Amino acid sequence: MRPYVIIFSTVSIDGRLATKTGYSELSCPYDKQRQHEIRSEVDAVMVGANTVRVDNPSLTVKYSKNRRNPIRVVVTRSFNLDPSYKIFTTPPSTIVYTSNYESEKAEELNRKGVIVRKFLHLDDLLEDLYNNFNIRRLMVEGGGHLIWWFIKDNLYDEIRITISPRIFGNGVSFTQGEGFIGEDSPRLKLIDAKICECGNEVHLTYEKYMK
Repeated sequence: MRPYVIIFSTVSIDGRLATKTGYSELSCPYDKQRQHEIRSEVDAVMVGANTVRVDNPSLTVKYSKNRRNPIRVVVTRSFNLDPSYKIFTTPPSTIVYTSNYESEKAEELNRKGVIVRKFLHLDDLLEDLYNNFNIRRLMVEGGGHLIWWFIKDNLYDEIRITISPRIFGNGVSFTQGEGFIGEDSPRLKLIDAKICECGNEVHLTYEKYMK
């Protein structure tokens, strides 16, 4: 068993999460609120290590009436993470999954209350979250490499994406991976589309297309 997985992201018109220099301020206040409302409704929120290194986020709920904070999950292959990042020094709980386990760094994070787990495959990671941490709904916020793994391995249920009226031309793609070939690419079913309250963005909700 695995959690129900929601991928949430805001992208430029040309499908970029960030520019080539790392700039990623795309969301209007209404989109931020939408993001935080979904955070408050899930059991855990997940990001890749590069998102932590570039943005140093706290991943807490700030812009929602429901201030319930989900467990935070960081996925890293290199374990190149500074223990001083906000995600490790502020509540709530954080779990780090790494395929390059280093006992010294793990012990340092453990002292801060961070749980460190070793993983090899994404499906095993999700099974661990489901069975050992009671995670039933998971929100994946990025970055592009992590989103690619989820889509490539067909380990998602829903994609919610906001199109921001910006064009980056280069940078980090929504799915930063080797790409699909022709008919191998997944098909999605549009289940909701609406113009954002700001009047200048579009929010789309997709689920996997089932034949």
